[in-house]
Amino acid sequence: MGVPPWMAEPGRAIERWLEAERDQLITWLPVGLGGGIALWFVLPDPAAWGTAILVLVAGGLAGLAAGRGGRAARMLAIGAIAAALGIGLIWVRSDRVAAPVLAGPTFVQLSARVETIEPLVARRLVRLTVRPVGPGQDADGAPVALPGRVRINLAEADAPEALAIGATIKLRARLMPPPLPAVPGAYDFARVAWFSGIGATGRGFSPVEVTMPGAAALGSGWRCRGISSRNSTGAQAGSQRRWRPATSARSATRMRRRCAAPGWRISCR
Repeated sequence: MGVPPWMAEPGRAIERWLEAERDQLITWLPVGLGGGIALWFVLPDPAAWGTAILVLVAGGLAGLAAGRGGRAARMLAIGAIAAALGIGLIWVRSDRVAAPVLAGPTFVQLSARVETIEPLVARRLVRLTVRPVGPGQDADGAPVALPGRVRINLAEADAPEALAIGATIKLRARLMPPPLPAVPGAYDFARVAWFSGIGATGRGFSPVEVTMPGAAALGSGWRCRGISSRNSTGAQAGSQRRWRPATSARSATRMRRRCAAPGWRISCR
């Protein structure tokens, strides 16, 4: 049974286009890989990932077998195999960065080594990424197993003067697992934390004790950067209100009227 004429003509047109663009077809390979990676994020569990890989590989092999020299079937087959490869690559990457995640919210006393310090100037906070040194202790003194990397927010007033990258600190914190999206489609911090190796996040409380100083001094650390950020923000806000010379007599008159109005801190000559 032959192919109907109304189907054969579009097929021949696609083949002619693919033949004309044969030098550019290789650029579609990253699209197939990216499609497989996106599919991995959509599918719910490893069973679905494995099923998708099997279906894509089977479809690709079938397309290669049934291609009969045509480029369209080979293109679809290679795209399916590339998508299966994308799923496999992101699956392997996910397993390689997998780290323990805190089971539930808890108050804990912990010692940890500071990896990064990020001043949050607008919120008056300092965000620390730390690696716990040994297990923590709950309020009853019982040991608490902690993830390998934790993100903790500190109030600026609670941050000690000797805080620096590489320092070992001791503090009390309320920790919880990385939160899931509040609504479907919202920002998924739990996914970001998974690929960053962060197994818990929370808030630290004073007193924060530096038990071993780091290599960097505070004078070149987070507090100076935070002050510089505030100063630069204020300078930008002030520059927006700076008076510029008027280009005409009418513009100069309007500017003088504005100078007379309360709240305008600009000098008029």
